[in-house]
Amino acid sequence: MALKTASLTIDRSRLPQKWDDLGIRFELHSVAKIKADGPARDMVLLRPAGALLRAESAVGPEPRWNHILCGIRMKALDGTDVQGAGQLIITGQRFIGMVDSGTAAGGRKLSTNTTGAAFCFTFRRDDVYQPEITKHRLTPSDFAFRSKEPQPVAFRLQVFSAVAYVANDKMGYWYDKNMLHCLSEEGRRGLLQA
Repeated sequence: MALKTASLTIDRSRLPQKWDDLGIRFELHSVAKIKADGPARDMVLLRPAGALLRAESAVGPEPRWNHILCGIRMKALDGTDVQGAGQLIITGQRFIGMVDSGTAAGGRKLSTNTTGAAFCFTFRRDDVYQPEITKHRLTPSDFAFRSKEPQPVAFRLQVFSAVAYVANDKMGYWYDKNMLHCLSEEGRRGLLQA
């Protein structure tokens, strides 16, 4: 499976929704904040659904994943240029991402809260090189993934400001060490276990 992208409109009143071409689904959940003193908030959460993919795009089982809230910038040679806040899911098989608050090439505003507009993408873990890591002193590192040759469309994914994760409808703090672990072979094997 090469890079697949889609500009989608998510109707919060009709969730859950699924998109077979990307092997993803969206669900509305009430998610508790990192600091428990505030009320939970309703969030549109991205979920992997590899079983939806057609045979030629099949990725195998995705029993576990890391769900990260972060900044995302996706640039590709086909003209794709999207940046903003979003969600990144790393499974044992692939990366799945969504920019749900930001901008796309041409100035299109993305916001799942107001317009329902979102930009989503997916690609196999084996389609990218190990990340280039830019360490920062007091903030999370940037992780930049570049597509391996030959890909139908060359691309670069930058993940920045990865400070939170979502699990069991709760947010927690996400650290560089968590990212490094889930990108390692040991972390990948752990994500493939049911």
